[in-house]
Amino acid sequence: MNQEKLHKGSCQCGTVEYTLVGEPLTCYSCHCTRCQTLSGSAFTLSMVVSFDALELGSVKPSEVRFLHKDTEVVRHFCEKCATTLWFSSDAIPGFSAIKPGTFNDTTWYKPVAHLWMSSAQPWVKLDDGIKQYDTQPEMRELVELWQEGMD
Repeated sequence: MNQEKLHKGSCQCGTVEYTLVGEPLTCYSCHCTRCQTLSGSAFTLSMVVSFDALELGSVKPSEVRFLHKDTEVVRHFCEKCATTLWFSSDAIPGFSAIKPGTFNDTTWYKPVAHLWMSSAQPWVKLDDGIKQYDTQPEMRELVELWQEGMD
């Protein structure tokens, strides 16, 4: 029998809690300039999951909406400590991009790809053996890479 693993997470202050009750579709790091600006860092990590696989605790995250290339994006965050927990978008309806650093245990996953290396900071040197893309690959390809890593 295949038992699903439960992965719990929360914001920095612990006010907003969630549980991932299904398997992720993929996990990647993005080096695009938009992600650099949103995170204030050189890149971000994202884990794509079905929104149905997210069970929320008693306190729901706050939301802020913005446009990215004519697509509405929603940032879900803790109103108290401002931790970004995940993003959702009409570009991938029914799915969310969790910020996997918010999991209580961050040792069970690793990204399958580095995206937008054409925009990476010049001092970022990667030799981790993970596939690199100069731009945005098809989501299907990222999902396949994740599935290959699960075998």
